[in-house]
Amino acid sequence: MKILLATYWLIPHVGGVWVYIQDLKASLERLGHEVDVFARHPDENSYYMANTGERVEKERFKRLVEGEIRAIYAPYQSLIDPWIVEQEIEFCSYALAASYFGLGKYDLIHTQDVISSRALWQIKPEEIPLISTIHGCLSTDYWVSLEGKLPSDTIWKYACAREYYGATSSDLTIVPTKWLHDTLVGYMVPSQHMEVIPYGMNVELYLQRMNERSTFTIPDAANVIICPARFDKVKGHSCLLDALYTLKQIRNDWICLLVGDGNLRSELESKANRLGLASHVIFTGSRNDVPSLIKQSDIVVLASLNDNHPFTVMEAQIAHKPLVVSNAGGIPEMVKHNHTGLVAKAGDSDELSHCLNALLDDHKLRNKLAANGYKWGVKRWSLTTMEQLTTHLYEQLLNKQRIRKVTHPPKHDGRHGAWISSSLREMYNMYIPQSFSIVDDHIVGSVLYQGK
Repeated sequence: MKILLATYWLIPHVGGVWVYIQDLKASLERLGHEVDVFARHPDENSYYMANTGERVEKERFKRLVEGEIRAIYAPYQSLIDPWIVEQEIEFCSYALAASYFGLGKYDLIHTQDVISSRALWQIKPEEIPLISTIHGCLSTDYWVSLEGKLPSDTIWKYACAREYYGATSSDLTIVPTKWLHDTLVGYMVPSQHMEVIPYGMNVELYLQRMNERSTFTIPDAANVIICPARFDKVKGHSCLLDALYTLKQIRNDWICLLVGDGNLRSELESKANRLGLASHVIFTGSRNDVPSLIKQSDIVVLASLNDNHPFTVMEAQIAHKPLVVSNAGGIPEMVKHNHTGLVAKAGDSDELSHCLNALLDDHKLRNKLAANGYKWGVKRWSLTTMEQLTTHLYEQLLNKQRIRKVTHPPKHDGRHGAWISSSLREMYNMYIPQSFSIVDDHIVGSVLYQGK
């Protein structure tokens, strides 16, 4: 079977989606399948097949669709935020690039986010099954990032519409946690359209990587706390720094490694200096030797304000390390308080600091949580189980044993940008369905609907 794994996100990157794609690809290839991976290139100006390096420039499609899309949205300038128009230009360019590489040669397409799902659902040949795995809720992340501020009305409507149409633009959608399942139900995604399959991980490979030599020298300290997470508001680093400030008033026998990077780095470094934590908090940057750093650490902490199924939790458990986590999102499905880790209320720095201090004080508690977490993790995070459950769904779709549970409302009669599709068919011999429109009427309608 020839399978396409597709994501709108840049790959490679440090994060769970890329780990999932790599592990799933390796599993499928061990079973004898041929697998391609389509994504945005790290240069942000092109799209490519990550496994072969074959690439096409974004501008090839963007220059065709941009003017047309802007003209269609122009009458609604007072209602639709310019950011939405930019997002739809990016969306359409991505969809056309996927078609450029040829989707008709695949037996099955497996997308990895709401954007790639909506794009490939609209442009693929109808007979090819599409299954998606949704790794998180963009709308919930957006809400958390606002930190209590009210979102723009049209941007929020767009975010909710993108969540719904992305999660339902498939024959079936996989979600890793019950929390995400229930969250998407809140965005009107039918429960029966989703299957919960927790992540698995390649335990043997991870243990090998733990034993590799790290090029980073950890300063001498009685206790090493580590937080491997990208610098994004949803990961709660600011709350963690507040907790570490409180901890520093109690004791000085620790350092904390913040492993990762992102656009919040300078802000977090400034805050750490302002709180007098410069000698206790070390920003390592993004690294490829995280398993080795976890092995050398004593406690793993994750202070997320919103999260789904963080790989950091899985890795800490397999590494036999005690955990301090927040109760955000799907994390309580992974960590049971006082049994496989300590769980603090998301955003509560005092509670987080108390949990860290409890582990620093009590070595027996550390050992108990680490041992219980390891037993749970080895059993729960089986890559073989994830692989079997996922390929079983593939077979059901290919054999027509699963019937799609969602019917989108019909689109308007008029299609937008038909001349663009016609030109691309002629220039590049691309397959583009006759129904394809460069502007999605479902999204436009959802944003413009006033609901008064």
